Amino acid sequence: MFKKYFLSCMAVMLCSNFSNALSTSGFLGPAYPIPQNLSFNPTIQAANQAFLNIITTSLASGTSTHGDFDNSSTAFSFEFYSSSSAEPIFQYHFSPPILTNISQGVKEVDRDTIYRIGSITKLLTVYTSLISDGDRNFNQPITKWVPELLSDGVDDGSGKDPVSRPKWEEVTIGALASHMAGIGSEYGWLDISLADFPLSEIGLPPLSQSEKPTCGASFTRPPCLEAEFLKGFASRHPVFPTFQTPVYSNAAFELLAIALSRITGKDFKTLFDEALIKPLHLSRTSYDKPDDSLGVIPGNATTTFWDFDMGGVWPTGGVWSSTADLSTLGRSILSSSLLPSSLTRRWMKPLTHTASLLTSIGAPWEIQRAVLPTSNRVVDLYTKSGKIGAYGGYMILVPDYDVGFTMLQAGPGANTDVLAGWVVDIFLPALEEAARLEAVGKYAGEYNAADTGTNSSFTLSSKKGESGLALTNWIHNGSELPLLLPILRPLATGEIETAAAALELYKEGIPLIDPESITVNLYPTGLRTPTADGGEVVAFRAVFNILSETVDTSLFSDMLSAWSIADVFVYGNSGLDEFIVRMDRHGNVVDIKNPFLRSTFEKV
Repeated sequence: MFKKYFLSCMAVMLCSNFSNALSTSGFLGPAYPIPQNLSFNPTIQAANQAFLNIITTSLASGTSTHGDFDNSSTAFSFEFYSSSSAEPIFQYHFSPPILTNISQGVKEVDRDTIYRIGSITKLLTVYTSLISDGDRNFNQPITKWVPELLSDGVDDGSGKDPVSRPKWEEVTIGALASHMAGIGSEYGWLDISLADFPLSEIGLPPLSQSEKPTCGASFTRPPCLEAEFLKGFASRHPVFPTFQTPVYSNAAFELLAIALSRITGKDFKTLFDEALIKPLHLSRTSYDKPDDSLGVIPGNATTTFWDFDMGGVWPTGGVWSSTADLSTLGRSILSSSLLPSSLTRRWMKPLTHTASLLTSIGAPWEIQRAVLPTSNRVVDLYTKSGKIGAYGGYMILVPDYDVGFTMLQAGPGANTDVLAGWVVDIFLPALEEAARLEAVGKYAGEYNAADTGTNSSFTLSSKKGESGLALTNWIHNGSELPLLLPILRPLATGEIETAAAALELYKEGIPLIDPESITVNLYPTGLRTPTADGGEVVAFRAVFNILSETVDTSLFSDMLSAWSIADVFVYGNSGLDEFIVRMDRHGNVVDIKNPFLRSTFEKV
């Protein structure tokens, strides 16, 4: 009697400890293998139609679910693409009535129409830097190549006056690329003191000539020469200490371009051509103004900034391009055609947070974190926005699905902001569903051990509200494997006595946990190896989760997420969560191996 009571108490304790040792969320990254042939996917085709319908409705009304939608004065081009195809999955172009009355530029926009892309240029500047020099110098100080920043005649850069002068020796190449240098926005360029405007009438004090920038790509001053820019910007006050908080800086990318030119010994325009224009055959992308007949100009060429010469500031926002060319650039990033794949993965990661839970910053990615409505899974959108004069747009890459979106506009509206909102509303859920259905069609089914003398099997399927492929009915040597997890867990942490107590309970037939309360979901790792017969071997990892009637939503309730407990059950140098899938050359499953159990399973 006492033994039974003791064992029951032990069961409660062990179950409690075990439930605190399982994951509550999956891995960062895709929940399913990357879906293929999206142009022919029915789920994506339905999303394309839904996107077209909402554009048509919003253009007719001038309003949308995300705000006003200009239907008279703003041209825009939108493109949705995959890295695996040169042709867009979906595109839409709108030519507003205003274009018919403007003498310059195109009357009808298409994917080859040239727009100004503003600060999307910053992404191309960093891309050029990575192609030309990698990221080996990202932790090196800018002063190693631009020592002029230390000799502005006021401070030696030692930080004697950190309120008035940046600590330039702390400013690294990587800090400049990720807005973490703590420096000001720019020098001269559009400084209010240079505006042709009655500034005294709004109460601004008069300035002496020495207090005004001497240059700066404004309408009243020529662009700065390199020496003028360095002297003028070095005297600007810092905004924050280095690496404290992201502070958007245009000047940072001019400094980045100067440094790269000195590192390589080549002019940055030459580097840009060699890194991007020539290899990708970008016929509609340039740092010099293209012919007016190729672009969309929604008004006066000067006041819209179509012909605005940014001079040496161009690496921060001076490029012209088209949706076709930007999509080509996006494909090259997603496919790592110009960079080693390891460098691409390193680049496409956050380097700092912002004050928003939904936005992080990379180099110079503006990373928006979307939550899928069906599973609450987080999908990261690697974006770069741009705005200059009447022009604006977004370049959005979604590595979880290997797709991208390009949207550019010319005109006074905020149409690309609305389009970006619809990408999240319509295309992200559709992409997740397309990936899920394709994975189900390829992997779902019953699997039995190849060794017919072993009573081992499992089922792969998909469950509503869960991410990843659901692994259920997992039998090992005639026993439900989830029932063994409360024994394996203490073994994995060296708690042998606890494991022995759990084994005693197991042998007495006292369940430590309800096997129905445990979910096991397989996630693709991205690790794959081609085979000699034209097939491939792909690796998945399982996430074990326990369902509970009480849900803890406190800040620390998700500490044991998948990343922290992956590969925790190891036997003979193999993890229980590892599943290796062998595919034939047609993409069909040949078998699935679990190295921990030394078992291979074949599809029934």
